[in-house]
Amino acid sequence: MMAAFDALFAPLTIKRMVIPNRFASTSHAPGYASGGRVTERYVRYEAEKARGGVGLVQFGGATTVSIENTYYYGQLNGTGDAIIADLARIARAIHEHGSVCTVQLSHGGRRERHDMAHWIPAFAPSVRRELKHRAFPAEIEHHDIDRVARDYATAACRIRDSGVDGVEISCIPPGLIGQFWSPLTNQRTDDYGGSLHNRLRFGFEVLEQTRNLVGEDYVVGMRLSADEFTDGGLDNQALVEIAGRYAECGLVDYVSVVGGHSSDHRTNHDMYPSMHKPRAPYLSMAAAIKEKVDLPVLHATRIADAATAAHAVEQGYIDLVGMTRAFIADPHHVRKLREGRETDIRPCVGATYCNDRVNVGLEALCLHNVATGREEHLDHDVAASTGPVQRVVVVGGGPAGLEAARVAASRGHAVVLLEAGDRLGGQLNLATRCAWRKDLGSIVDWLVEQVEKLGVDVRLNRLAEAADVLALNPEVVVIATGGMPVVGHFRGADLAVTTWDILAGQVEPGDDILIFDEAGSNAGLTTAEVMAKRGSDVELVSPDTAHGAEVGNGHRTPHMTELYRAGVKLTVDSRLVEVRRSGNKFVAVLTNTYLDQTEERIVDQVVGDYGTLPNDDLFEVLKTDSKNRGELDLEELAAFRAQTRVRNPEGSYVLYKAGDVWAGRNVHAAMFDAARICQRI
Repeated sequence: MMAAFDALFAPLTIKRMVIPNRFASTSHAPGYASGGRVTERYVRYEAEKARGGVGLVQFGGATTVSIENTYYYGQLNGTGDAIIADLARIARAIHEHGSVCTVQLSHGGRRERHDMAHWIPAFAPSVRRELKHRAFPAEIEHHDIDRVARDYATAACRIRDSGVDGVEISCIPPGLIGQFWSPLTNQRTDDYGGSLHNRLRFGFEVLEQTRNLVGEDYVVGMRLSADEFTDGGLDNQALVEIAGRYAECGLVDYVSVVGGHSSDHRTNHDMYPSMHKPRAPYLSMAAAIKEKVDLPVLHATRIADAATAAHAVEQGYIDLVGMTRAFIADPHHVRKLREGRETDIRPCVGATYCNDRVNVGLEALCLHNVATGREEHLDHDVAASTGPVQRVVVVGGGPAGLEAARVAASRGHAVVLLEAGDRLGGQLNLATRCAWRKDLGSIVDWLVEQVEKLGVDVRLNRLAEAADVLALNPEVVVIATGGMPVVGHFRGADLAVTTWDILAGQVEPGDDILIFDEAGSNAGLTTAEVMAKRGSDVELVSPDTAHGAEVGNGHRTPHMTELYRAGVKLTVDSRLVEVRRSGNKFVAVLTNTYLDQTEERIVDQVVGDYGTLPNDDLFEVLKTDSKNRGELDLEELAAFRAQTRVRNPEGSYVLYKAGDVWAGRNVHAAMFDAARICQRI
């Protein structure tokens, strides 16, 4: 371990909780719970971070406290005693690896749903609707305020009784306590509104009742935002003052700091920023809180690398570093750092694939570490095969091909990778043409370094044909040749160019461009942004009701911000039906999705994006002589078992396909295909 990181490996004691180092994975709801209960998947997910060396594993993000709370983000249900045994399962698994843990409690306030569970209205300090969650809340009455404060305390006792080391009370704006604090959401005229003293009252009541029930020795923390970044909301100065008032009361043992308000798409991106924001964007604000309070301060927001973390702790800005998404990307981050293997740490690139999925009711997954959340079936450290070494040929050097080569080589097999181009990375090389998305290139950099370390024989500029593959005498062939772009199926489609043509520089962009984005993915948005910033007049047309229908908020928000800044004309609910020549221009004919009417545009260039079609010619040729005729047993694949299907006993190799050569999807799907297949070779 390098001396530069010594500060990160110093222990920190908070009452009876001894944290072995300064790394924390902060509480979040990964969507692995079932009906508010802990699952084996959830246990393994949290335990893996402890096994990887994370000192403080905070889990159970936004665990519910009251009957009106729903858990539609996959939170845990803290309203009954059944949670005690559930939390104990995770706590034991974390403690086995020498780490400590806390659980977070929250009441969603106005962001609850009325149409789930018991069909009780959302409660809030005032009738102020949140745009993101859309409920019109009921103004909470005094008897319910008292009840909810008791609910927090009772839930905290359940956490204590489970063997978890501490409880964290969430006071950020998405929760009821934070909604009482902020003048944006609290317009009350009683004892809970108006002055700052009154707006803080409910939070104090929660902490007082919690402390009275859990006892003086138990660790109680609070999480708050450093700045709401919203007109009329609480700024950093106000929140420093609030943190100071709570710290002085003696009810709180540590403070956890984030940033943002999370009431709409833009402020949600503030709280969970993507690569569009710089690293550690709110560190100075957390440091201001640290100066105010005489308590340990934890800070988490886009701190993804050890150098930034070490700087923050060494300078005394904070005491604990929350690197939650970094540990989703690599739960063994801390262990590798301690072992001096910094270059082996799989980087968090700020893709926000994890959080974007949770926001739409799915489980958290890392864009490029497909083992995270699947610890029951996939190993983060790929185990060597116990069978004989096999000759594996991988065709295609995009994410699927690189992951196939990495995993197969980690299993101990002899791997050759054939790539038609002069560089590895596939479509990710196009994605990085957008300046703020350049960090996606780190996915490729990491994969390339790993396959080189593992001794994979990488051969560039090899447009492989069947004879080239067979000349290598393979026992396993993985085709990962990706897909080819499609402009669409409108009349005159041959007159249009693809987003790839533009982004790859194969076609000079026109001065006046119409982009028809039927795929709704990043490619259309990226092309529009890049061309507009180059100086082209761009109209982006979508048949959907909003642009970027397949893009999560972590990327859609910055995309839309940049498109508006660049002056791109945005047209929705419209379909491109025809392109025809008109002199040296093109006529693009659009039809409205809802009305039987058309419009025409006169432009220099039409760009179409209909996703990709499989580039599977080589796969089709190789099927005939393969043992399995190129078939995947989908039941075996879904169960993470080895492929055993034999259709041609005379065949000399088995043949698989992974990534967009199977169907156009995304980076995660491509790498998941490869990992599932190759971890069982």
